[in-house]
Amino acid sequence: MSDQTSATRRFARAAAASAVAACVVAWILGATLAVLDGNAIDAINGFAAIAFTVVGALIVWQRPQNRLGPLLCCGGVAITVLGAGGIYSRFAASRPGDGLPGGVFVSWLADAAALPTIGLFAAVIPQLFPDGSPLSRRWRPGLWAAWAFIVLATVGNALTPQKLESVPGRDNPYAIHSLDGVWSAMIVLATPLGLVALLTALVTLTLRWRRSHGDERQQVKWFLVGVAMLPVPLMLHDSAPGLSDTLIGVAFLALPIVLGVAILRYRLYDLNLVVRRAVAYAVVSALVAGIYLALVAIVEAATGRSGTSAEHVIAAVAAAAAFQPLRALVQRTIDRVFYGDRLRPYEVMNSIGRQLEHAVVPENVLPGLVAAVIDALRVPYAAIELLDTDGGWTCAAERGLRGDAVEEFPLTYQADTIGRLLVSPRAASRHLEPVDRQLLTDLARHVGVAAHAVRATLALQRSRVELVTAREEERRRLRRDLHEGLGPTLAGVTLGLHAARAKVRTAPDEAESLLATLEEQAEQAIADVRRVAYGLRPPALDEFGLLRALRLRADQLESGTPSLAVTVEFPDHTEKSLPAAVEVAAYRIASEALANVVRHSGATECSVQLSLNGALDLVVADNGRGLSASHAAGVGIMGMRERADELGGRLTIESGGEGTVVHARLPVVDQR
Repeated sequence: MSDQTSATRRFARAAAASAVAACVVAWILGATLAVLDGNAIDAINGFAAIAFTVVGALIVWQRPQNRLGPLLCCGGVAITVLGAGGIYSRFAASRPGDGLPGGVFVSWLADAAALPTIGLFAAVIPQLFPDGSPLSRRWRPGLWAAWAFIVLATVGNALTPQKLESVPGRDNPYAIHSLDGVWSAMIVLATPLGLVALLTALVTLTLRWRRSHGDERQQVKWFLVGVAMLPVPLMLHDSAPGLSDTLIGVAFLALPIVLGVAILRYRLYDLNLVVRRAVAYAVVSALVAGIYLALVAIVEAATGRSGTSAEHVIAAVAAAAAFQPLRALVQRTIDRVFYGDRLRPYEVMNSIGRQLEHAVVPENVLPGLVAAVIDALRVPYAAIELLDTDGGWTCAAERGLRGDAVEEFPLTYQADTIGRLLVSPRAASRHLEPVDRQLLTDLARHVGVAAHAVRATLALQRSRVELVTAREEERRRLRRDLHEGLGPTLAGVTLGLHAARAKVRTAPDEAESLLATLEEQAEQAIADVRRVAYGLRPPALDEFGLLRALRLRADQLESGTPSLAVTVEFPDHTEKSLPAAVEVAAYRIASEALANVVRHSGATECSVQLSLNGALDLVVADNGRGLSASHAAGVGIMGMRERADELGGRLTIESGGEGTVVHARLPVVDQR
């Protein structure tokens, strides 16, 4: 976007905001004078002008390229001049001694604003609806006719000698009698141009309806619904003028809202924005009116008489001065109802902190965080998903109804992604607003730390349970081996020795045969004891240490597979022993990896490399044929992963076109 375009948009937005403020102030003044004059219905009708200006300002803000936004602002200003100006001029004319300035000029200006208002809403806006452009280049003459009607009719009507309608009986104070023929000609010429423009507007709407589909068809429907509210009150104008004025006021109040919803197509069914602004200005207007009435009541109570016109005007000005502070306060309150605490990120952070502080068990932390996000930002759905070891996602907590559109915010801890925060936009919006997205990005950083802590705590609890379970399973295995294996064997040896002792003298040959059998049973018992001991911890580790034990294992495999050459390297090895659990895990993982190389890879070379750098890194690499893409992890691979996970480490297996690399990283805790 160029600097010139940015400056133009800033100017348009400032002008739209100024138009809204001017209409509100003018309406307050007009409403005050209307109530004093006993015509409260005129004050109520002023709401329509404010509504048109507010909707126009919203379109300028949301759709700066759509020319309907400035036109609606101009239309709202014209209605304000027509309505509030007429009230002011009639009040000034009925009380010439009160010193209200500019009554004559305002009455003329109010009369002059009538035809631009009609031209804008009857001829120009229907031709440009809904995107701010004519139906095609061929339809531009109809738009030119509408603008020509507005210019010619307004100028001719404003300067021709006639009676004013805003103040009955008053002559046009700015009529130029010498050019009466020119003004009459302008009015005569403007009449067919106005008819052409009106006919073009009707044809344009009809063609748009026939050619449209989808959202554009919905836009035209909303526009037609708004226009359909006008014919009935217009037909009742002569027979029931009071009812007609009331219905016209209601229709003109609803029409700008309908136009705004239709033009802001991306929120065709989401009225939050319009309702939020409309409610804000309605509440502010009510508060300002209350301030005015309170000031008038105080003056009358203090003086004991009815206030003068000047005092009423001063009270209205004082009430108008409170408009901006009240608008800001009310807007913040309504924004909080619609959008929560997104504009107060410190409050959101405090809410997250309170959830973490009051969580009694780890399982309640993440659901509490999700609830805090929904309550703080008023979004319909939020969830936290954690990353599994296999790369999948597991839902740890969720709340609300998930919509079609969901935005993701990564949860990280020490540069590692551990999960993601999922949030659905409000109502029918397809995307979160930038303010929401920035706040959720900041929240995700804190939630990531909490999610990591929860996951670590739960993993620790599971590890403790698994440790206790493994210990009990090991005890059960030892009991079974001792009770069902070694126990009966040793009992049989004992009984055999008694029998051999009895036969040594009477039947030496039978005693010798029995002793030979007992010798075999004793050797089997010794083998069982070794098997049990090896299941607890490989003896080679105690006898030779990790490095020599792995080399002995490699020599055994090489002797059974002459075509395979295995090398074992441990450059960081020192005399200082590693923790027993780390040694056992490393030996078991390396042994299983080497066994897989012999059984499945067909490799000719294999290397086992170990290194110490805050943890023990074990890498077993071969030059075999590797694993296929459809290969499923077997018992051996699962056992290696479990041994690494038990120590808080990790194991990865990479296999390409040639060879496989098994990498295990096992944390080493300083035992000093």
